[in-house]
Amino acid sequence: MDVLGNTASVAQLVGTVGRLISKIIDAARTARQNKRECEYLTVRLSVIGEVLPRLPQRAEVKRSLTELGKTLGEAHQLVLACQNWSTARQLIVARRHADSLKEVNGRIDSHIGLLNLVFTTSGSGDQTRPPNHIHTDAASPGCYLGGPAAPVRLTWAQIAAATDYFADELSRRSSEVLYKGRLRDGTETEVAVKVLSKNRRQDVEGAVVAEVEILFPLSHPHIVRLVGWCSEEDDRIIVYHHEHVSNGTLRDHLLRLRLRVRVRARLRGGSSFSSSPVRSTWKARVEVLLGASRAIEHLHRCGVIHRNVTSFNILLDASWAPRLSGFGQAILLAAPGDQVDTEVVGMPAYVDPEYRRTERVSTASDVYSFGVVILETLTGEDPATMQMDSVLLAIRNRKLRDVLVRRPAATPRQLEALELVAHTAECCTFSDGNDRPAMSNVVANLARALTIINTKQSAIS
Repeated sequence: MDVLGNTASVAQLVGTVGRLISKIIDAARTARQNKRECEYLTVRLSVIGEVLPRLPQRAEVKRSLTELGKTLGEAHQLVLACQNWSTARQLIVARRHADSLKEVNGRIDSHIGLLNLVFTTSGSGDQTRPPNHIHTDAASPGCYLGGPAAPVRLTWAQIAAATDYFADELSRRSSEVLYKGRLRDGTETEVAVKVLSKNRRQDVEGAVVAEVEILFPLSHPHIVRLVGWCSEEDDRIIVYHHEHVSNGTLRDHLLRLRLRVRVRARLRGGSSFSSSPVRSTWKARVEVLLGASRAIEHLHRCGVIHRNVTSFNILLDASWAPRLSGFGQAILLAAPGDQVDTEVVGMPAYVDPEYRRTERVSTASDVYSFGVVILETLTGEDPATMQMDSVLLAIRNRKLRDVLVRRPAATPRQLEALELVAHTAECCTFSDGNDRPAMSNVVANLARALTIINTKQSAIS
């Protein structure tokens, strides 16, 4: 591209990138090989093409467009190579070109992220909101349609005012602290403010970008909704709707020995953990598992791997419905079904052993982690100290009562449903990721278990 030099203006770069996008899309329509990868590429490029005219005249925009142009030049050559291949050439290089196209798709995702950050760091006016339609929805058309309004970039001063200088602490972990607050912007929106630790092992900046890039376009009743974020000097802060966290985390209600007075006091309407339906009924526990599984299933349809599915990251809202959170380690797939080479992240007790061993993550890794959450829900034991092999052996030998938590007590009829739940957990934690069920199958099993519980309860009443 001859206008990708330092002297090119943003307008020139936009024109050149736009022409390249048109060429790639036209070529992709007649591709004879790797049609799926070419289709994903055209979806991503259509998104970028829509936003190009809106880009501001700024130095970082020029840099982003220059790098994007280089990637598109490579993509154009790859798409052209997918046309008019002889049979021999197909056999020799088709797989290699497919891998190259996936790699290019991944790089274009990064460019989309950079363009989003151009909007989110613009500094004034409407540019504090990233455009809703910059996202990669190739994995499942409609995954991101109809989502909530884009989150707002907040200043540290605004967040300090909202939290009364971080006075009302909801929970604390080594990597983050959660505070309660209320925005002083006229809306009086109640919020939960997550302050990321500056000393956390994972990339703090990357965690904020992942939350904004992946979480904000998603619209699902069991996924937490983002209000805004702050990135000033060394502070990295995520802001959620408070109603989505008002009853704590699933973890809070499962592990009695770890309950904290300050969390108990935060429960909506002065509720106590003893009156928590999640602690007192199996129906509520299965409902929470079903809702969380539907959230993960939605992510996988949208080409997202969460990578940090834990009971800590399943929040309970004001009506005790689950909300999946903790998207700081989430990644987008270049194509559905892909595995991604990446560093191992997540809480050790929940991490897929296959992922830990190979450093290749897939949707099956989320399935494993959710299987651990199911076992935690059934046994009430901390996964860090749980004797998982013994628990799974009891499940395989149809001795679930031996490992089932004593409270809530399970009737013989409820036990029928819980045995199905336990069998699902066993399948989720198979050592080989290829043997694990898809999240759609997990959802179906949990829905069936809940139906059994509801049917038995109706018969009793």
